[in-house]
Amino acid sequence: MSLGRKVAIFAVASLLLIASGRLWAQAEQPASSGAKTLTRWPDPVVIKAESLPKDLLGSLISNLRLYAYQDGKFEPILFQIDEMTEEGDWVLPEGKKNNANLGNGILDPQDVLLFMVSDTGDRAEKEKWLKGFTNGIEIEVVDPLTGGKGWCYLLHFPTDPPPLSSQPPYVQYDYEHESIRSDYFQSQYIITKDGLHSTYYKYEIVPASAGGCGKDYVDRLKIRPRYKIRFLPAIRLNEESLSSDVLAYKRGPIRVVRRVEQWVGFFFNMKLMRTFSDVCQYRNTTTVPVTVHIPGSLQKLFIKEAVVRFGTDYGPNAIGSMTYNSNNLQGFVVDGKMDDGEENFNPAPDSWRVLTGPCGTFMTRSLFYDPPKGFKISMGLIDDLDYKDPPEQSPGCLGYMWQDWDLTSAKGFVGDYQFYLEFSHPPKYQLGDEVPYLNYLDHPLKLIIGENKVENQPLLSAQIGKGF
Repeated sequence: MSLGRKVAIFAVASLLLIASGRLWAQAEQPASSGAKTLTRWPDPVVIKAESLPKDLLGSLISNLRLYAYQDGKFEPILFQIDEMTEEGDWVLPEGKKNNANLGNGILDPQDVLLFMVSDTGDRAEKEKWLKGFTNGIEIEVVDPLTGGKGWCYLLHFPTDPPPLSSQPPYVQYDYEHESIRSDYFQSQYIITKDGLHSTYYKYEIVPASAGGCGKDYVDRLKIRPRYKIRFLPAIRLNEESLSSDVLAYKRGPIRVVRRVEQWVGFFFNMKLMRTFSDVCQYRNTTTVPVTVHIPGSLQKLFIKEAVVRFGTDYGPNAIGSMTYNSNNLQGFVVDGKMDDGEENFNPAPDSWRVLTGPCGTFMTRSLFYDPPKGFKISMGLIDDLDYKDPPEQSPGCLGYMWQDWDLTSAKGFVGDYQFYLEFSHPPKYQLGDEVPYLNYLDHPLKLIIGENKVENQPLLSAQIGKGF
């Protein structure tokens, strides 16, 4: 290689290093007052307590407060601390199989601090911090895309801590009715006659204040496994034949965590395709990290086909809406009639999909981590009121954009696998508004906490404890 080419390569590499470090270099400037420039809105901020100063660890959680400096004064903002066990599982204090006994009310290194990025404020010099605290830390939040910054302050008060924020929780959960409510959506799931809390909708509503019509627009979230076992007829299941239940949960002002178990019943009470998911419901986003357990006994069944079809089918109130995904930006009108555009739907696996219209907006994402070799994904769209796909609340399929997850040819697929689903309700959506809901995973916020520089962990998952 010539000397000139080596110099050129070195110059390009140097520029890349400078560019990648520029935002951190900006963030490392000496502390001073500054106005908030951070504009990110959907992101929950999730911080492991091990990143906080050691003198805050061991504090009573009830004596901690989180503040933002807004309009020249400190205001308490909504936050929560989710305790974790030493083994890495969430402490979920309510529900049939709660593990409330494993919480100690003390801020331990494995615990998690949560707040919303939109609640951050201006920067304040330390002499302006609220009086009466013994230990505290400034948390600086940086957008890696724009360099925008916002700040908040975690303070510990030894006795008589000031009042918490008077703002109502961002999301509310009623276990008895299996309903969830925020300013941006309202959902209710069906409870079976056996008392199991299902994962299919009774209704889904976007209120007028968030760009909806206040009417149910979802038929159901369809989960349709099909199996073919040698020497036996094909087995076709649906979300109603998938048993599910909410085992335990935690309600907080930032999010609700519901631990849901799903399984397919088989001979001799065998549970096939068993999944655990800690469904995290924020003000307008629901994150669902799922662990699928495929037992070794499944290999003995001589599986010839194993496919799960997943997607959202919409109801009559969605007629007139548009549906898009990352590979079909031209969009399709939801009218119950397949046209040439829908027949020519690009079936390549996508990174997001949206239905939007007078009923509101519903956005879906699905991501897979280290799938087994041979795992395949295919997609399609059905917008046909005459298409029979029971069970369903409304006949036909409306804007039903489905994915098939095919394990038939997967090799060595016994074991545990991770995938991730996300459902969001961007208010008053226009095409392009999906980007902020992609950025919080694709371009996570940078956090500066004293001398520690860490990345936001919105998908931080628990290690399911033995009790479950």
